[in-house]
Amino acid sequence: MATFKYYEDSGKWQAIVRKKGYSTQYKMFQTKFDAEKWATLIESEMIRSVFRDDKEASETTLTDALNRYEEVAKKNKGYAMEKVRIAVWKRGKLAQRAISTLRSKDFDEYRDMRRADGISDATIRNDMAVIAAVFKHFDYGISNPTAKTVKTLAVAEKRSRRLSALEQKYLMEQLDNTQCSDPKRANKWIPLVTRFAIETAARISEIIGKDKTVDTAAVPGLIWANVNLDKAVAKFIDTKNGESRFVPLSPPAIECLHQARELNPVLRGPVFPTTNSAIKQAWQRAKKRAQDQYKADGGKDEDFLVDFRFHDNRHEAASRWARNFDIKKLKMVTGHKDIRSLMRYVNPDEDDVALIAAEMAEVHKTKVS
Repeated sequence: MATFKYYEDSGKWQAIVRKKGYSTQYKMFQTKFDAEKWATLIESEMIRSVFRDDKEASETTLTDALNRYEEVAKKNKGYAMEKVRIAVWKRGKLAQRAISTLRSKDFDEYRDMRRADGISDATIRNDMAVIAAVFKHFDYGISNPTAKTVKTLAVAEKRSRRLSALEQKYLMEQLDNTQCSDPKRANKWIPLVTRFAIETAARISEIIGKDKTVDTAAVPGLIWANVNLDKAVAKFIDTKNGESRFVPLSPPAIECLHQARELNPVLRGPVFPTTNSAIKQAWQRAKKRAQDQYKADGGKDEDFLVDFRFHDNRHEAASRWARNFDIKKLKMVTGHKDIRSLMRYVNPDEDDVALIAAEMAEVHKTKVS
């Protein structure tokens, strides 16, 4: 039941609510009427088992909550970027606010400020995801205050960048030609890694792993122990969702593995012994050389290889294999858990649609005959 205490020095009333199964609740008010009204509400919620204790939320700042969540986030695959976003929130004006005082309007203001700085809604959504994760992992007795703001953010458009045959020709020529002054220092793995990615739809982290950082150890990618050339199957042990998966190997993918074996005959350890950062640097340099060569050859397309990223090789592989395999088999190739996620990677181009038109012509021809 509720009790009330009057403090003469401040002229305020304290309401105290005690009920078995709940921690004691207390709050100060200017009048006894307000104290009784609050106590009645709290007792009612306790009786109906809908009461949520926000005491911890009142005593925890956003910085405290973020520090607590960061210990959990260190196990996440995307921790490197989460760490950056956590640091940004800690430097912000909400950092020292008790999380019980955070409201939607606070995050609406954050959204407007970021938009004014030219930041995309997709990036702002990722920022908000950090705050949402704090309330998902720990029960502070209050709901996620970013929920309403997130609903106002535009959903990122499905990425549909495809690699044309001509772009692939120029790009692969430059990837094969490292133009390194010292042949011994040339990165001979980059063309193999690229071809392998296009054939398997594998992520770069699955192929060559992740580089060691200040906070995380190096993570191995594909190793020879997980390659079965006889069955044409490879096993990726470091996937995005944390689960291992087997992937089928096409003849070109197998050829990449044979070439990798020739470069490094020792059949143990990494299949492609290079680093993530080395691949990214070599990739950007080769892409620039390919664009320059295309223009030198008289090419007129201003968008030639523009905005084509290494991860787009995964889109390219999924889109190409979608011509031949149904969704169930395609999921085995890409490792997606649900169809909706998979379909974001399948981007039909003009050639894909032309193949369907050719099949229609065959069907029509059969019907007529």
